[in-house]
Amino acid sequence: MDVRYALNPVGSLVGRHVLVVEDDKDARDVFCAMLDYEGAMVLGTASAEEALAILRTVQPHVIVIDIALPGHDGFWLLEQLRGSPRTQRIPVVAVTAVVGREEVLDAGFDAFVAKPVRPEGVADAVLAALALRSRPDDPPPD
Repeated sequence: MDVRYALNPVGSLVGRHVLVVEDDKDARDVFCAMLDYEGAMVLGTASAEEALAILRTVQPHVIVIDIALPGHDGFWLLEQLRGSPRTQRIPVVAVTAVVGREEVLDAGFDAFVAKPVRPEGVADAVLAALALRSRPDDPPPD
């Protein structure tokens, strides 16, 4: 068993649904692969608008959002998520190279990952966000 899972009350990402919103295809593929490796069921999209369309039918356990998106940015997407009863409790992780940790967390994101991302960085941030804001229908901790 991985030590970080033993110390984390949420457990592993096995069986967790994660939506990744990242406009750079290579970065999106890497984030999705990192989370898939940890056992998450991952869906990736390239824009805030596409993410909102997906969220009409899919309810992920956590959402990973790049701040610098084309069109509407990650802050706008977070505002839309927090403004909807259907998505307001979903943990949201910010990934960025252009905004600082304090600004991201003050905006209401649950966790922060700085680019360039360490291989375990996204999974660790997703676990931290889940620990801070778990949904009532989440499976019990491991």
